[in-house]
Amino acid sequence: MKTETDKNDKHSREDHIFEGNRATPYFRIILRGIVGLFFAGAGVYQFIRIQHWEAAGGIIEMNDLQQLLYKLTGKWGIPALLLLAGGVFFYLAYARWKRVKMQRRL
Repeated sequence: MKTETDKNDKHSREDHIFEGNRATPYFRIILRGIVGLFFAGAGVYQFIRIQHWEAAGGIIEMNDLQQLLYKLTGKWGIPALLLLAGGVFFYLAYARWKRVKMQRRL
């Protein structure tokens, strides 16, 4: 007979998301959503800032990674990278939310 938490099962730790405090899974969902929102907002802000700089001219501060992305992809590279990171965090929050809802039904 197999025990409920088989240590050899690679998913045994992940399947028990309600260990300890029941609010912990929701805290992680909210935190990942906020981080995703931050990255998405930063991507939109960077796009507006670069677009304004291209129209008005002058000087804009960029770190080395931003300069490389701007040289390779233009004004679309930096916001695309940030929006992609935001999308990954939103996906992680959504996947965790689905798992919490599934565990509640069991």
